[in-house]
Amino acid sequence: MNEFIRKSILNALRINMGYQDGEKVGIVYQRINEGFDEKTKEKMKPSIELAEKMFEIYQSEGVDVELLSYEPPEPRNGVDATDELYEKTGYKDILFLTTAFSLTHTKYRKIQTEKGTRIASMPGFTFKMFDRGGPMDVDYNEIHRITCEIADKLKNSRYIRVTAKDTDIKVEVDPALVHISSGMLNTKGKFGNLPGAETYVVPVFEGDSEGYLTVPKGWGGSEPLPYNLRFEIKKGRFVKVSSDSIDAQEYIRKNINPILFEQKDFNVLAELGIGTNKNITEKYIKEHGWSALIAEKIWNTAHFANGNSKGMGGTNDVPVHIDWVVPDVKIEYVK
Repeated sequence: MNEFIRKSILNALRINMGYQDGEKVGIVYQRINEGFDEKTKEKMKPSIELAEKMFEIYQSEGVDVELLSYEPPEPRNGVDATDELYEKTGYKDILFLTTAFSLTHTKYRKIQTEKGTRIASMPGFTFKMFDRGGPMDVDYNEIHRITCEIADKLKNSRYIRVTAKDTDIKVEVDPALVHISSGMLNTKGKFGNLPGAETYVVPVFEGDSEGYLTVPKGWGGSEPLPYNLRFEIKKGRFVKVSSDSIDAQEYIRKNINPILFEQKDFNVLAELGIGTNKNITEKYIKEHGWSALIAEKIWNTAHFANGNSKGMGGTNDVPVHIDWVVPDVKIEYVK
């Protein structure tokens, strides 16, 4: 590990989280569940390594830090933590959720926030994201300014229209549920992603959200898609996913339908997010591999989530939240 990465990891604590001497810090990771397939187990290893190294660095600096872990029952974003983690956590001033699968939109995260804990959710985060030229190597004060400007536009809009290649969707949003995730998480009870750089809003439940969006091949949700997929939305719900080949339809049946349509309310449109980081590019994603956490922060991208909105102040409380990222978008704000 080079000195730049070490410094960046310390900056995440001191600048992004606003650490003060004497505060209690927790770093959460997910232990490998032996029931998961080998590909999933490999996916989990970088998060474990990162958590352990962050712990070592903070401990060497005299920080009161604790390494916390639990075994996730399912390999999916939005599945709540186990009783084991609830019991271990206690009260921390700061929590880093360096997990393979996101805890952002879960009851566990919400309860820690209600305690006043400052939380950085970092699903799929790796060492290279701290390195020079990576998504943490940015001016977070400038990103915060840009993100707040877009959030103000969302708060003053009833509808957001998003267009792109094979994409045209109108989303009815709740202006009271606009959130800023700029990466500056330095006030009591603040939570968001690291790296930061998005503003997001909860659509009106079963409201007047209509249209279609296309996630291109190589982009995705939790994993990069092997085909272009077209998602149709009516009355605030995903209603259909399609593509243009038999192989793609089989992929949808096996991999997409289970996380959209096979359980009640998994298909609710839970989030519209807008990326605000001008320093991250599609080239960075291609060079370093797919990461929804990074891709959804890219300037001129929008992401549309299905599933849980409860963690953002919405009403839909289900154990899944998948962000589908669309690049090269144009956004219209309609009052």
